[in-house]
Amino acid sequence: MNWLLNDPQYIGLRLAAFLVILTLFAIPSLPLISAFSQSLAKSHKKSFYDKFGKQLTRMCLIFGGIALATLGLGVARYLTIDTTMLQGPYQLPIIVTAGVTVLAAVFVTVYFKAWKAMRKQKSAHIALGFFSSFLLFAAICCIAILASSLMNAHPLPSLGNATDIFWALFLTAYSPTFITFLTIGFAMGFCLCGAFSQMYLLARRDKDDFGRDYYKFAMPYAAKWAIFGAVLQIVATVTRLNIWILFQIIKTGTPEALIQNPLILTWASALGLPILACILWALTAASATPMRRKVSVYCAGTLILVADVCLITLTYLDFLALFM
Repeated sequence: MNWLLNDPQYIGLRLAAFLVILTLFAIPSLPLISAFSQSLAKSHKKSFYDKFGKQLTRMCLIFGGIALATLGLGVARYLTIDTTMLQGPYQLPIIVTAGVTVLAAVFVTVYFKAWKAMRKQKSAHIALGFFSSFLLFAAICCIAILASSLMNAHPLPSLGNATDIFWALFLTAYSPTFITFLTIGFAMGFCLCGAFSQMYLLARRDKDDFGRDYYKFAMPYAAKWAIFGAVLQIVATVTRLNIWILFQIIKTGTPEALIQNPLILTWASALGLPILACILWALTAASATPMRRKVSVYCAGTLILVADVCLITLTYLDFLALFM
């Protein structure tokens, strides 16, 4: 644990990778929230929900494009190092993963572009949004399963047929550790959607001027999504927390040692920072002028990002322990 947190040779690269991973986990929830907001707009007869959903879908395209482009560059670099990757058993899952990802990107783009054209076919457009979210979840799952196989959780058979390859991939996805990692990842991503959407509203205030009443509605609405996501994340963190190991560390360690113990500090950050972020989001939601609470919004976003990096680091280490 110490080398992970203290070695400057690796921490920068690993931090950048974790930020990309967190963004990828957040992408599928964006059209999900957008489609749900459209449903509320239809049932409550309030256009603000619809405008918020469209803004969130635009954000999904921007953030998703950047994250997938970064991931694509990393994969391209990896393939230049191991040129035989596309000639062995990994060729099929790589093609399938790329195909699902491209298909999801196409559906999300169509979902956004058809916002005006399908205004009179609202139910069909909402269904398109939910399906886009489903494809994005599937794409992220495919990427995670492929990455897990590359880490030799269940190595793909070099001479196996398509059935053998997909069975090995299924064993990877069926692993309790992998399922836990994926569940926590999507919980963190859902929380980041609410946090990112608030910062996005501030960044786009001058370009997407929908009026003061809209932003007085949208900022608290986004804050409520962030709080809901944070609750999911805290529950996932507590579920993943190994109380027995921490109890032994606390029982045998001195107060000074506990303060300096990176495991204790990381778990404390993963649990405590989301609570502080929720307090700031609650203050923003309750404010009569939520768009003026820029400091609270950016501070809460920073806190939840640090908490997510801590949590994904702990989960990633447990994930690695499965293969060592």
